[in-house]
Amino acid sequence: MEREKEYYQALLEVVLKNDKYPFGFINVSHIDYAVWEKIFSEEILNERFLFDNISGAYSINKPLYKKHRTFFDSEIPFRFNFKLFEYSVSLVSVKEKDYKKDYYEVLPGLFDK
Repeated sequence: MEREKEYYQALLEVVLKNDKYPFGFINVSHIDYAVWEKIFSEEILNERFLFDNISGAYSINKPLYKKHRTFFDSEIPFRFNFKLFEYSVSLVSVKEKDYKKDYYEVLPGLFDK
């Protein structure tokens, strides 16, 4: 049986401290997978690949952020605030048949000037 095609995204989850619901998500899929492997190398213990356990997430705490601050500040359009929020990166997937297009292929007329 052939496996269904899926699309994957790496998301930065932003959660207000002491809250159980996410404040929001930032798509960080533009960052190469190998970079995430390097950043989270100390957290990867028994997994063969970074997101081997798809339901798992990797935390960005203050020491990790400071270690990679230049990278995070240049690649993620968000100002980290560890007094207010907790952060983690996870991989999510959606089956091709369930994927809802989230972009325009042609510039809308209003902007085409």
